[in-house]
Amino acid sequence: MRQIEAVRKAKGYTQEYVANNIGVATSSYNQYETGARCIPADVAERIASVLGVETGEIFLPAKFTVRDHNDV
Repeated sequence: MRQIEAVRKAKGYTQEYVANNIGVATSSYNQYETGARCIPADVAERIASVLGVETGEIFLPAKFTVRDHNDV
């Protein structure tokens, strides 16, 4: 489950609720949530606002690898 979906469900919100509150169609929101569509920065900010979290909490990768500069 993606972080955006997990936060939405934890708040008890439906995709339709979030979509209506950010001004997009439910189908568009669904595609944002599943990763089928890129999320514009302004929409990401509206989603975070509706969910009551910081943008980075739901849109930054949960895991990443830091590469040693000597590995180049």
